[in-house]
Amino acid sequence: MSLPRTLARVAVAGTVAAAYMIPALVAVAAVRAVRGKARARAFFYRRVVRMLQALGPTYVKYGQIAGSRRDALPPELCDALSVLHDGVAPMSVRRSRKALRAAYGSELEKLFPTVDETPVASGSIACVYRAVQADGKVVALKLKRPGIDARMRADLDLVRRMVGLAERSAKMGGMPVGELAGYVSAAILGQLDFAKEAANSVRMRGILKPVKDVQVPTLIGEHSRPECLVFDYIPDLDATTAEDLPYGVRARLAGTVLAAAQKMMFVDGFVHCDLHPGNLYLTKDARVVILDAGYSVQLPDRVRRLMGEYWMRLRAGDGRRCGEIVLESAVHVGDDTDVAAFVAAVEDLVNTMVGSGVQFDMFSFGNKMFDLQREHGIYAASDFAFPLMSLLILEGTVRGISPDVDFRQVGAKLGEKSPAQAQAPVTT
Repeated sequence: MSLPRTLARVAVAGTVAAAYMIPALVAVAAVRAVRGKARARAFFYRRVVRMLQALGPTYVKYGQIAGSRRDALPPELCDALSVLHDGVAPMSVRRSRKALRAAYGSELEKLFPTVDETPVASGSIACVYRAVQADGKVVALKLKRPGIDARMRADLDLVRRMVGLAERSAKMGGMPVGELAGYVSAAILGQLDFAKEAANSVRMRGILKPVKDVQVPTLIGEHSRPECLVFDYIPDLDATTAEDLPYGVRARLAGTVLAAAQKMMFVDGFVHCDLHPGNLYLTKDARVVILDAGYSVQLPDRVRRLMGEYWMRLRAGDGRRCGEIVLESAVHVGDDTDVAAFVAAVEDLVNTMVGSGVQFDMFSFGNKMFDLQREHGIYAASDFAFPLMSLLILEGTVRGISPDVDFRQVGAKLGEKSPAQAQAPVTT
């Protein structure tokens, strides 16, 4: 990235950050004096989130992804960062028209005689529009925001420089900020690369083809461009559809989602890291639709094996081995870490929260596990931690479909009854 562009971004970011944080620090001192440390901390984290929103899409995306690292960041900060997943203002009609013209030139009207000007979805990197091809086929256009690549790359370069300075601080306490920042930056750059996303979409569709009742939109490669991906349009996607389906259907489809996650993560090592309700839908005819493979990663084979074993051991209640696997996957273990005490603590946690007759709550279990890691100075490598974080996101989505689902089924061993088969039969 050119030095002038980086310096320009430094000036903008510095001005925005100062405008938000200088008054915030004064206010934090006042809140702390009157209402205590906890309230002051919560106030400060809210100001951080507002600052990220003001800084723009790179920082919003960074906050979204980094906020899922509950093993490395304070839980209260992660809770505050979670609001960044909410909707992003769409492009103006004028801007979207210009972007489509830049992507297709004189072919635009020939390929897509009709393009709805109101987007059906809006994100920090792209907006999605309904369109009709010349042959009458209805499609979805995922159109990248103009200029977003250069802006985000300049911002990421600035973040890397700031992280380099932060790594030298003793206050980091061994936290692998450089490794974390590098992973998040790579994830963001991957979402800018539409050719990579197209390949991910094709791969995900192929992986999930054997999973009954799962639909991944078909990429229309011949009409896609570097700044615009074209997919089959799936109508009437609504996050509230599950509420109108019978209980038995929801239970079966929750099992189907777990079967899909198991197939992707533990069989093929391919992880969709962002399966929130905006990317996973149920349809009225009882199918699961999975969208947006932009934030997907391929696990190294060693990590895939470790993660598969972790979940199998978790289902079996073998907390000691779970603790050992966390240590094997760690990118940092403190010099004074009592490894035996950590493994014993994990064993106790698993016995308490995963034992026979206990209703398993993945979110609570995950948070307690992350607390143990922070307490003992253990930080997992990002290629192990982020897929686990994706399962936390997925659990929230799945429980919105069927609150009684046993999320441990996502780690069912190959050859056993699949999660989909394990669910109750369909009732009406």
